Amino acid sequence: MTQPDLPFLIFPLFTRLFFFFSFSFVCSPTLWAEGGIYEISGAGEVRYALSKTKDSLDIRILGAGVDRPDQAVFVALSTKTDQGSPLIPPAPGKEGSTVWLPFAADLLLVARRSEGKEETYVRRWEKTQWGARESVGDLFSVEREPAQVVLHLADALLTDPPQLDLVIYLKDLAVDNGGGRFYGAIDRREKSGLGERAIRHYLRLEFAPDGTTFTRRGRTAPEDSKIRIYQLLPRLFGNTNERRRPNGSLGENGTGKFSDLDEKALTELKAMGFTHLLITGVLQQVTATEYGQIGEPADDSDLLKGVAGSPYAVRDFYDVTPDYADDPAARMEEFMSLVDRVHTQEMKILIDFTPSQVGRSYLSSNKEEPSLGAKDTPATFFDVDNNFFYLTGDVKVEGKGPPLKLPTVDGDGRPTSPTGQVAEVPCNGLFEGETNFGRVTGNNVVSWEPGLDTAYEMVKLNYGYDFTDPEKATRQYPHGAQSDLPLPDTWEKMDKIIAHWQAIGVDGFRAAMAQRVPSEFWDWLLNRSRQRNPQAFWIAEASDDDPAKVPSGDSQSVKVTGGNAMLELLKAGFDAVHDHSSYATIKGIYDGTATANDLDKETSRAFLFDNALRYAENDAEVRLASPREWGGHGMQVGRPVSALLFGLSRGPVMVYHGQEVGEPAVGAEGFGGDDGRTTIYDYWSMPEFVKWVNHGEFDGGRLSPEQLKLRDFYRRLLLAIDQPAFRDGGFYPLNPDNLYNAAYGRSRRGISGQWLYSYLRYDPMSGQRMLVVVNLNPEEAIKNIRIRVPVRAMRFLDWDTIAGSKSVPIVARDCLGDVPGEIAEILTTPAEMQTPGFLIKELQPLTPAYYQLDSTAGPAPLVP
Repeated sequence: MTQPDLPFLIFPLFTRLFFFFSFSFVCSPTLWAEGGIYEISGAGEVRYALSKTKDSLDIRILGAGVDRPDQAVFVALSTKTDQGSPLIPPAPGKEGSTVWLPFAADLLLVARRSEGKEETYVRRWEKTQWGARESVGDLFSVEREPAQVVLHLADALLTDPPQLDLVIYLKDLAVDNGGGRFYGAIDRREKSGLGERAIRHYLRLEFAPDGTTFTRRGRTAPEDSKIRIYQLLPRLFGNTNERRRPNGSLGENGTGKFSDLDEKALTELKAMGFTHLLITGVLQQVTATEYGQIGEPADDSDLLKGVAGSPYAVRDFYDVTPDYADDPAARMEEFMSLVDRVHTQEMKILIDFTPSQVGRSYLSSNKEEPSLGAKDTPATFFDVDNNFFYLTGDVKVEGKGPPLKLPTVDGDGRPTSPTGQVAEVPCNGLFEGETNFGRVTGNNVVSWEPGLDTAYEMVKLNYGYDFTDPEKATRQYPHGAQSDLPLPDTWEKMDKIIAHWQAIGVDGFRAAMAQRVPSEFWDWLLNRSRQRNPQAFWIAEASDDDPAKVPSGDSQSVKVTGGNAMLELLKAGFDAVHDHSSYATIKGIYDGTATANDLDKETSRAFLFDNALRYAENDAEVRLASPREWGGHGMQVGRPVSALLFGLSRGPVMVYHGQEVGEPAVGAEGFGGDDGRTTIYDYWSMPEFVKWVNHGEFDGGRLSPEQLKLRDFYRRLLLAIDQPAFRDGGFYPLNPDNLYNAAYGRSRRGISGQWLYSYLRYDPMSGQRMLVVVNLNPEEAIKNIRIRVPVRAMRFLDWDTIAGSKSVPIVARDCLGDVPGEIAEILTTPAEMQTPGFLIKELQPLTPAYYQLDSTAGPAPLVP
């Protein structure tokens, strides 16, 4: 057995970790390239090494305990780019408890020695689910020696790919009733323990043409950034018209343009720290505005919610909204120029995609592809070849028809919405396109007379799932064990739509109401999109509470996810899902229905927690500065709320335009009403945001000093969360350890942690340790806070060896630059951190602090 070169093994720990986490290097065919040192539950050091020969990939694992009985070695690989799953489902005594991977694997190799016998097998991803265990003979073999295991993976097993994504992890399957104890992975960040695990990082091996040398890349390299998204509606972003007449027309109230996102505006957004722009409302939507000169008529007033129209009632998936073009005839060229400008700033551009429904007047401009519904058979309610669901006699339909009667007029013929009341052509409750037949609404209402509280202006798309089936069993698409069913027509049409926008240069998409579409479709579509662009970024705007969600048809998956739509979407390949749950919890603190301690309920599923998109505002939520929301405490409430949410996990974060200057959304705008939200339905401008736009200067020249400070706070926050502890590290909540701590912000109600929340972030590879402390109280400073950091928290920080020391200095310095100078630096010891606790003399109302913890009095961190 060839041993690793001794000089390499005796390098200091720091040197070896440096080699492992260098962004890339080339290994010779004969030299073992050591992967790094990892601790596994006190059992000693474990090292991983890789070697590539002409015929095989060899993996060596060295360290005390790796050869023990029942110690199983797992190797998860992605050998293809068009299929796989990030989920290894539980199998007691075989795969053990659930493991979530940071990529979609299609091959799982397992080597286990039990009762003196060596067992090896593989499982392959077969279209829609993991196949049975199988032996592959000499293609996968194991050699064991004291304190080491060597795996030989033949190229024939790996299908000789140009690259491999790979994770190695260890489990002792003799414990926890076969669920096993996780003993660490090639990603040192993963701690040992029982139960479900979510591995965060992986290796990518890129092979040279000779099949032997390879480049090794970490999934998250030092150059990578935490994803920070700025969401905007072009209609609002650049509109400086301050007339703001409720229900006003485009001519009266104006609209922003693609061209408003010019070099100056984009430079300013880049300087704020944003990496991605989510541009909402790009796709052509229903509207009251006519563009006769380019053959785009105004929509029937009965289909309008708002004069400008809802950005989610799409009229053409292949076109952009003419409102946003300086020359409507050149609207697509102007959008493509915007894409180029965004890329010039080294940012990514995302757009909204509405897969579950379209506007009733939908008509595609793609001459090469039949429009949605063009070949449908309206005589059938559910037909896999139909793009829509039709109101027919073979299913129970409310009301009588045809024609379809829309709730846009009352019994006396009077308009029921603000939009109908100002329409040039009065509403009549009918839509010319559906006088002889009717279609199901966008939110699954099967009725000839849908109500005002429905998505009546939109129609539901058919993905091969009959949502009226009480057994939830009618699925005419590939799923579970029925993987050979043909693809529904709607699937293929949607893929062509996404391909169209990717060809233009769009980098990713946010899918609205993603839970109302089968997860199997998303698995297929997202893989297709990543064949065209491996870096395609996908966000699911979804809710698990939606009764219209489509359950998975994969029984393996449902056992793990419990039918949770968010986990199913992540399993299908989404990079992130909307985190409405944490948002709602923290808002409940100000509404009087929750305390900060309730946030701990959101951390139970690690994979979901780490892949949630955090936000404090978006186009569907109320403004932080609204006088009737968030306790009416004004724009400053955004500081602690955003700092708390944005630092929670390594997932992406999003700021909604206007949030950074305290936009309050006051007054009735039209269809949007006076609801604490900035309207997405009407032609409008934002009264505070226009002060930053400042007639196209984008310099904040009209902002107040308080608004300028708030905007600078968001800049510092966005830059701070791009540090390793937030970008790559783990999370440890401290509220559970301080529930009975009287010095932990105990309120008059006798609750410790009602307004105070704190947590640790730690990245083992950089060694960065962060303590986040947030005072959410809008009126009162919290004094003489003692945050107890128990032994298990010290272990999380890898400070086991100094945990009880009273002599080792711990310096805490504010990394956010938001704390008054007299407490911006705190000196403590490990023993004091445990008892009586880390001392903060005073934290002002609505104040967050990001303390970097160092065990030496080294140079202060750079405040962004």
